[in-house]
Amino acid sequence: MTAPAAAQSPRPNPRAVAARSQRAQRAWREGCEHHAKARHKAARAAFTRAVQDAPDEALYWINLARSEKALGARQACTDAARRATRLDPAQWAYCQFLIDGLHATRAHQEVLAALDEHAAAVAPSDLPAAWHLARGQALFHLGRAADAVQPCLQALMLANSAARRDDGNVVMLRRSASLMLGHSLATLKRHAEAAVCFRMGLDADPLAVANALYAAHYAAWACDWTALPDDLQRLQLAVTAARALPPGTPLQDFSPFCLLGLSDDAALLRWAAENSGATGRTAAVPRSAQPVPRADGRIRLGLISSDFHHHATSFLLVQALEHIDRSRFELHFYSGGPDDRSATRARVLATATRVHEVRGWSTERLVEQIRQDRIGVLFDLKGYTAGHRLDVMAQRPAPLQVAWLGYPGTSGEPGIDYLIGDPIVTPLAHQGDFTEAIAQMPHCYQPNDGQRSRPVAWSRQRCGLPDDALVLASFNQSYKTTPEVFAAWCRILAAQPRALLWMLVPDADTQARLREVAAGHGVDPQRVVFAPFVDIESHRARLPQADLILDTFPCSGHTTTSDALWAGVPVLTLTGRNFAARVAASLVHTLGLDELICDDLATYVDRAIELSRSDAARQDLRDRLARASEASTLFDGARFATDWQALIERMVARQDAGLPPVPLAAAEPAAR
Repeated sequence: MTAPAAAQSPRPNPRAVAARSQRAQRAWREGCEHHAKARHKAARAAFTRAVQDAPDEALYWINLARSEKALGARQACTDAARRATRLDPAQWAYCQFLIDGLHATRAHQEVLAALDEHAAAVAPSDLPAAWHLARGQALFHLGRAADAVQPCLQALMLANSAARRDDGNVVMLRRSASLMLGHSLATLKRHAEAAVCFRMGLDADPLAVANALYAAHYAAWACDWTALPDDLQRLQLAVTAARALPPGTPLQDFSPFCLLGLSDDAALLRWAAENSGATGRTAAVPRSAQPVPRADGRIRLGLISSDFHHHATSFLLVQALEHIDRSRFELHFYSGGPDDRSATRARVLATATRVHEVRGWSTERLVEQIRQDRIGVLFDLKGYTAGHRLDVMAQRPAPLQVAWLGYPGTSGEPGIDYLIGDPIVTPLAHQGDFTEAIAQMPHCYQPNDGQRSRPVAWSRQRCGLPDDALVLASFNQSYKTTPEVFAAWCRILAAQPRALLWMLVPDADTQARLREVAAGHGVDPQRVVFAPFVDIESHRARLPQADLILDTFPCSGHTTTSDALWAGVPVLTLTGRNFAARVAASLVHTLGLDELICDDLATYVDRAIELSRSDAARQDLRDRLARASEASTLFDGARFATDWQALIERMVARQDAGLPPVPLAAAEPAAR
């Protein structure tokens, strides 16, 4: 029996093919006309017809992707752009459009895949600077900073060798490549090299605020004070030019966090927060007047952070969370950090009603999850610190949104209603420094764990300290040590020959710079000694060997200060205008030791010299500190929780009444 002949595919009708091609071309031209006039829905409809008639034409797909992007259809945009790149992988413009969209959704692994497809379609020498930069960015955001260095360096070299170095695109590439290379080196703790990279971008564009800010910040990390004056001058010029631009002019993304160690100018810090672009907001989402939802009569509190692990934020927060009234509140955590399997993480997460692991989630996905969870009050615990999700706060997924604990300053984000502070860090007279309404706790805004360890104190010998020395210590990060404050410390050392300065600076080059500066002030450089980074238990064990902590300015010690006070060591601090310059003062004030708070550098030096010369005065401070630690609210997480819940209910009452946020003065501590 003869097998039937295989069915033959009908040959395409040349006339039909030509007709579809002509229809597609007409639709594409129509779409281009609509797009030019910002009629994006009509453009999308026309481009959709074009790709239906000519599905193998990459140009039509990329135009459809642009319309989808203009309409905010992010997934459809990505799908269309990916189709275009698959049809024409050698076309860099298509690939770049795709990876820009993938980067916006944090799909960094997909960015690498798209870049590899393009690289496979062209000669290695044809890969543009932007390709190398995009690869470096993706690797950096995947936590592979060491791998990001080479592609960022290649991007910078290609941009620097461009024929027209004054071309706007080339300038932007040089600026962006230097930024990414600088961030990669900074992550690797190569701070001085990072500062050099940021300066290279500033050379290309003297008004690049981000480059200017990061150059100064990382020079401060390296204590490279020979370069710092010039860095600060260039930063001032860039900021002055940026502030003179018309309102709404887009600026580089930059982190206002980096200003905290450079200035206590609260107006400048507010401007930086409002103009950094780091939240990803495009337009303010209107505030909702809806009442706060309740689940079974309870208010759902949502907490967003990447620090729910062995981290300072969790060390501070955990006892307060353990004492939340479960009959009135639920806790929902949106955790963007690692699972380090630590006891701290286990203890924190045990307080939650529900935990979402949201690391790598897109803005849209996280916003939708928060809305589905019917969160009543959403807390941002990060501000402008690493791993923040201010992009989510900008979308207002909850009716009431609050900033607290993670960042000592205003977010500049219109989507955040309140900032929790206290009468010291956020006096109501300073409301103009904040875009959020101030909500004051009746005592220090910072919670503390009264169950944290007090390990047996190390000996002086184990700490590498002489038994007969007067130990003046600073355990803040090096970027907080300004040349003015270090000079003051040198004056204190000069006045007390048996004193030494004990600092937490692990980098050998930075140590050498500090000792050189000390010698320049007439102080034996060997009187500046350095402590290594150790685990938290070891740090708490060595702290009691300090006789007096000398605080930094303009960014004071925060968790480092509460750790020292918990260990029984007095902290002498300066207070300034902005939040970050007042945290240590709030901690010390809560313990009733206001004589340790100084308003100017001269008083600070005099007080330190006075205390360094009086063993009795220092012992009296230690005795009072020990008593206060037992009786004060500062180390009572349960008491903190009571007052925190009362403050939340005051915010909620206004929201339920349809009233806008207003400054909330500290109330009397709630009864226990």
